[in-house]
Amino acid sequence: MSWLQRMFGQDGQQEERPRDPADDYWYSSLDGAVTATSGMLVTTDAALQLPVVLDCEKVLSETVCSLPIKVFRRLPNGGREEADGHPLADLFAFRPNGFQTSWEFFGQMTWWLAWYRNAYAEIVPGPRGAVDQLVPHHPSCVTPRWNRSTGEVWYDVIDLRTGQRKTLHASEMLHLRALPFSADGLTGVPVTKTSGNIIGAALAVHAYGARFFKNDGQSGGLLEAPPGTFKATVDRDNWLSAWRRARTGSNQHKDAMLEHGIKYNRAQLDNQKGQFLETRNALNEELARIWRVPQHKVGILGKATNNNIEQQAIEFVTDTILPILVLWERKINADLILRPDVYFAEFNVAGLLRGDLESRYKAFFQGRQGGWLSINDIRRMENMNPIPNGDDYLQPLNMAPAGSKPPAAHAPRAVLPEDLGLTVSLPQ
Repeated sequence: MSWLQRMFGQDGQQEERPRDPADDYWYSSLDGAVTATSGMLVTTDAALQLPVVLDCEKVLSETVCSLPIKVFRRLPNGGREEADGHPLADLFAFRPNGFQTSWEFFGQMTWWLAWYRNAYAEIVPGPRGAVDQLVPHHPSCVTPRWNRSTGEVWYDVIDLRTGQRKTLHASEMLHLRALPFSADGLTGVPVTKTSGNIIGAALAVHAYGARFFKNDGQSGGLLEAPPGTFKATVDRDNWLSAWRRARTGSNQHKDAMLEHGIKYNRAQLDNQKGQFLETRNALNEELARIWRVPQHKVGILGKATNNNIEQQAIEFVTDTILPILVLWERKINADLILRPDVYFAEFNVAGLLRGDLESRYKAFFQGRQGGWLSINDIRRMENMNPIPNGDDYLQPLNMAPAGSKPPAAHAPRAVLPEDLGLTVSLPQ
C-alpha cells in the first residue's frame, strides 16, 4: 500500500435559526469547516497554511482593492462625466468607515467574498447622507433569513466590535454573494463546502511532508523484541518512548544502542515511487482552479512561457476579475445609489489591460490616426496631465461614409510676393 493510500465524513449541517445569543455558534470558529475524505478538518486557518490558497486569496482581493472606482453621471447624449460631488465618490476614494481606508475595505470584503462567497457591510447613514459609512461584518457572524409573512430579507448580526446582537433589514445591509447559491438563494455556498475534499487532500499531503521531515526524512521502522523482553505493556510503552526521544529533536543523527536482543527493521518508503511531488503539484493546480486564478499568478510556472503569460494576464482580467467587479458594481448601483438612472459606479480596469510599451504606443498611434483618440485621451491613459488644445480629434481625409463625395480640390494659385513677406512698389 502506497503512502498516498495510507494517508487517505460527512459535512456538518447548519443548525436551525434563529440561535440564542449565548449559543456557542456565535463564539466558536465557525467558518463553514468540514471534515474532508482525507480525514483533515478543513477550516479557514488550516487552508491558509497552503501557499496556493493564500496566494489565490491575496491575488483576487489585492487586485480588486487596487483598482480605482468612480461615480459617474449619465449625460443626455449617452455620454458620462465624473460626479466628483456625489457622496459615494468621497466614500470610495478615502474612508468607507471610521477605521478603514478604501483599500482595506474593498480588500477585506473581496477576501471574504472569495472564501466564504459572502461579504456583508452595514449601511450606516450620517453627515454624507443615506450612505455615510459601510461597516463590514464577518460572514460567520451574519445570518440572513426570510420573513415569511412579508417576503423581506432580514439579517441577524453579531457585532464583533460591541459583542451585541442586532437585526438589520435588507435595506441596511450591502450583501455580496457569489455563485453557487444556497437552495434558498440567500447566500453563496462557501469554498469549504464545494471544494473541501480538494483542500483536505492538499492539507493531508502538506501534513505528510511536514511529518516526514520532522522525522529527519525517516519513515519509521519495525522493532522486534524477543518473547519475554517486557513483562508488562507499560514497560514496553516506556521503552518505546525513550527510544523515540533518543532519535528525534536535537538527538537526531546520534548513535543509538539496542539492548535485550531487540532488532530494528527500517520501513522501505520511496517518495519518488509514491509520486509525492507529482501529487502535490497536481493538487496545487487544482487549488488554483477553484478560484480560476492563472497558475503563473500563484508561482506555478511549469507550463508558462514568455509568449503566453501576457495573454494569460488579459484572460485573468476578463475571466476572473471582471465577474467580481460586475458583482460589486451591480450591488453598489442597486443598493447604495438612490438614482441609478442618473448615477452609476464603475471600476477602471484599463491599468490591468496595459500591454508592453511598444504595443501601447502602436495602439495609441492607430487611435490617434483613426480619429477616435485625442492627444489628451492618450495622456490621461498614461497618467499624464492634459495639454492646451489637446482635445482635438483628427479626421482622416481618406475615410468618409460610403457614397459621399470627396471635398472639391482647390486649384493651386501662384505664390505672391506678399506670401514671402516682400513689399512691391508699383510705378506711378
